[in-house]
Amino acid sequence: MTARVMERLDAIYAIAQHRAGYSPEEDAAHELAAGWMREAGLEVSWDEAGTLFGRRGAARVWAGSHLDSVPTGGKFDGPLGVVAAVEAADRLRDRPLAAVAFRAEETGPMSSKRLVEKPDAYLEVHIEQGPVLEQLGEPLGVVTAIAGQARGLRVFEGRADHAGTTPMDARADALVEAARFVLHVRECARAGTVATVGAIECEPNATNVVPQRVTVSVDARSADARKLDRLIEEIGFDVSWRTDPVPMGDAFAAVLPDAPRLVSGAGHDAMFAPNASMLFVRSLNGGVSHHPDELSSEADIALAVDALTAALDRLTR
Repeated sequence: MTARVMERLDAIYAIAQHRAGYSPEEDAAHELAAGWMREAGLEVSWDEAGTLFGRRGAARVWAGSHLDSVPTGGKFDGPLGVVAAVEAADRLRDRPLAAVAFRAEETGPMSSKRLVEKPDAYLEVHIEQGPVLEQLGEPLGVVTAIAGQARGLRVFEGRADHAGTTPMDARADALVEAARFVLHVRECARAGTVATVGAIECEPNATNVVPQRVTVSVDARSADARKLDRLIEEIGFDVSWRTDPVPMGDAFAAVLPDAPRLVSGAGHDAMFAPNASMLFVRSLNGGVSHHPDELSSEADIALAVDALTAALDRLTR
């Protein structure tokens, strides 16, 4: 049965590597998944935001993920959760449940934030997108929380001068100050937190001009709200967007009591569903993701589908 899961992942990837949210490519992936849902005996519908539902009965327990992808995306990020949910629903044909495919997760998330109807529980299988499980030699990990995130900017003002005629001790170089700040950001991130400078805008951005103005992005994350607050204060930047950490439920912990516990540093649709639980599947190739080399093994995926089926069985009895 896992061979069918792998074949369906291949079929979605064959539509296009890049399936942008609400694009024709994402539409095609949803139509393909809708057909699989019907084959599993589910009643198919879409809500106003485009979320795809495959329901059976009074479905108060949902499982799923998303089908859109980033431009350099791999085969597993998102679609694995949808295909696994359809496979589990096919195995549990006498149970009231729903397989769900959200829209535009990579640029939002979009449709999962606009749900009118809310489930009693939501389960999501997702690749780890990191190296921890591979380093531990473990196929699966139970997610305990999704980290809160804070994003913003820090601006450094200097003075534009000629690069050849201005003495070094007479310069007000904004990029030098920004460089010190980049190192400061890294030093501020301690246990339980991460912080990243991912974008730098330098003005006037000319080879022979001392930089006058530099804008630096900051992305700070932690699954502990107090640690995130301290990190923001210690770094010192203007926060333009923030989410609080979201604890995950124990649906997978109940069926995998000995699996490692992990925090998700990335955001997921599960952040917006009530009583959500997440299961990570080991990412191989050093945990690379958002890249064509993204990889999880068929054996690990088989274990994940079994765990999802067991968790749904337990919740829908």
